[in-house]
Amino acid sequence: AKVKAPIKQPAPPAPVAPAPVKTAAMGRKKIRIERIADERNRQVTFTKRKNGLMKKAMELSVLCDCQIALVIFNSNNKLFQYSSGDINAVLERFKKDTIGPHERRTNKDLFNQHFRNQPKNPNVKNPNDEDEGDEDEGDEEDDSEEEEEEEENTPKKLPPSKSHKKGGGKGKPALQPPIS
Repeated sequence: AKVKAPIKQPAPPAPVAPAPVKTAAMGRKKIRIERIADERNRQVTFTKRKNGLMKKAMELSVLCDCQIALVIFNSNNKLFQYSSGDINAVLERFKKDTIGPHERRTNKDLFNQHFRNQPKNPNVKNPNDEDEGDEDEGDEEDDSEEEEEEEENTPKKLPPSKSHKKGGGKGKPALQPPIS
């Protein structure tokens, strides 16, 4: 007679630990956008953000089929560059452009756009702060020209194009959730 092997019973499910309770301290901490005082921390931040910026530039170039030349000089005057192609060709195109930029941004107007509500630290100079020698304190001229210039530099919100709707346009099917 054949002896039947005992049937193995599945192991009982392991107890599931409760999900951690989210507190205000979890997640990434917002940092103040100001010069980092500690030289080592500043260098580490520079390296990480430079690499992130170059990665974003590469992604923008590939995804949107555009030419990019990125030039960075660090505080020790070392040159770092990224280009989506021949950097000399991109820079030559930049020099020959007679119309001028479609959009021109500075630290000051980007700081105003993204960090205007950041509390000010009186001990640190931010790009938003005016240089002492730049303003004529006695002049009480109309600032409307400055406001018009700011409006020119502020990107306009356009209605979404058809290619941004669900499905991506150009015959690409919309991403569907997996069937369970």
